[in-house]
Amino acid sequence: MAPRPFVPGLTGAFVVVLLLVAVVAVASWLRVQQLQYDVQALTEEYVQKVDRVHRMRSLVRERMLRASLVISAEDPALQDRYQREFRELAERFLDAREGAELLARTPRDAALLAELRALTATGAPILSELLDIALAGGRNEALAILYADAMPVQEDVLEQMEAILAAFERDNEEAVAAMAQRHEQAQQVMLVATVLTMLMIVLMWVRVRRRIWRDHAALHKELEGRQQIEARLRETQAGLEAAVARRTAALQETTERLEEAQRIAGAGYWDWDIRGLRMNWSTHVFDLFGLDPQTDTAGFEAYMRAIHPDDRTRVRRATNEALDHEAYYRVDHRVVRADGGLRHVRVEGEIDRDAQGRAVQVLGMVRDITRDKASEERLWHQAHHDSLTGLPNRSLLQEHIQQALRRAQRAGTGLALVVCDLDGFKPINDRLGHDAGDVMLVTVARRLREGVRESDVVARVGGDEFVLLLENVRDPDAVTGVGLKLIERFEEPVEVNRESVRVGLSMGAVLYPEDGDDVEALLQRADRAMYVAKEEGGSRIVLYRECPGEERRQTDLSLRRRGALGCGLEDPAARD
Repeated sequence: MAPRPFVPGLTGAFVVVLLLVAVVAVASWLRVQQLQYDVQALTEEYVQKVDRVHRMRSLVRERMLRASLVISAEDPALQDRYQREFRELAERFLDAREGAELLARTPRDAALLAELRALTATGAPILSELLDIALAGGRNEALAILYADAMPVQEDVLEQMEAILAAFERDNEEAVAAMAQRHEQAQQVMLVATVLTMLMIVLMWVRVRRRIWRDHAALHKELEGRQQIEARLRETQAGLEAAVARRTAALQETTERLEEAQRIAGAGYWDWDIRGLRMNWSTHVFDLFGLDPQTDTAGFEAYMRAIHPDDRTRVRRATNEALDHEAYYRVDHRVVRADGGLRHVRVEGEIDRDAQGRAVQVLGMVRDITRDKASEERLWHQAHHDSLTGLPNRSLLQEHIQQALRRAQRAGTGLALVVCDLDGFKPINDRLGHDAGDVMLVTVARRLREGVRESDVVARVGGDEFVLLLENVRDPDAVTGVGLKLIERFEEPVEVNRESVRVGLSMGAVLYPEDGDDVEALLQRADRAMYVAKEEGGSRIVLYRECPGEERRQTDLSLRRRGALGCGLEDPAARD
């Protein structure tokens, strides 16, 4: 019996289903692309808005700082330089404000930015008047205007910027919420379309199934044997296809997840067949190195070329040592990308060996640690520098002294340590306040830094206590000369809160190797010499060798009692 002709209605329904499936697929893809574009555009706009406001806030503070420096600077050349910097910062602020105004999307944002423009228009004449008065020599009057008029306006401007940031954040949240709502509505539409498609597929399947059963019943007697074989073949083929499809889908999903995980983690994987001299990289390794997988070839020499020239010898040595002895390989180094960018990466790998212990394959991962390195350097700087003056703190000073001692021992040279304590600082701090004290400490740090060589170290180790490390110095007269020049610089008054005040400088100095050969002994003896300088009236420098014998004996006795656990200088609070 010949099979019945295919029903035209089924053909039309089949075409409709295919078209509907295609429409749903294309619409879903277009919606996903549009959503990605909207999210990216919204994020970029929000980042630009926040960046403009943060830049304006930083520029406002920098301008106020430059105005303060114009007032406090005594050198006309410095005043001139600070004034030019103040004008340049003003122009950059106007550019940043115009950029923020162009990004305003709501009347609320425009109103806030207009209010900010009004506030800055109020503060600009005040600052200009302040600078003119300061440059004309009216420092006290300029300080009065700074504290009474300029700083309150600055606070209002900064508060307005915080309000603008909050408004931008609300705008972003509202836009994200609206986008999420649109996405949800689109999902509902797609869901309805998918359900309708599935219903049509089910109906079509039912009709086809009925037709097959009718044809099967009609041909059952004639084709029973062949039908059984064909059925088994179809079942086998369907099972194989389903298994292959499932495994292909699972592999594809795993690969996509792995690529996404690598992208998020800033990492890529690689494998190296040492015997076959083949190396394979994942796509993200090419991205890290700034290479194009379509034109560039993975390989050990290509990897070595991407490494920073100063790191290549160390990386090659670490690689050879790991291949010779280790089961695990790890090294951090820098990579110079093809576009000139510099990245820090961490390369790790597991080494497989044959029965004779020879390395045959390495499987590993490359991870971008540039942000980690930057965070480590920032934390290290914060932990080793004084937050007020920017000078090295006690911890970093200890490292500088230890390194200087090692250099002096190798070269057979000398060095000097000078402990400095301010005379009359505590009354100024108590009478004028901590802010005035901070201004004084910053001025002291600047004068000390300007009064020594670029290679010398100036550190702040206490409230008003500083230490100078002078390398390649053996002549006591040279140390005394440096101290006398600094004492002379400190005779110049400092303008604080519209008041002219002075502080003196008491200094105690030691020389290596004559006065000691370790950090603690040198610091203790310099500290003792500084005490003697204060007891003799202050504003002078005393070498440890010039101290009375009883003072030196007490210092040596204190060192013996404290032993190896001594921690250096005494509490500076006990000196005032």
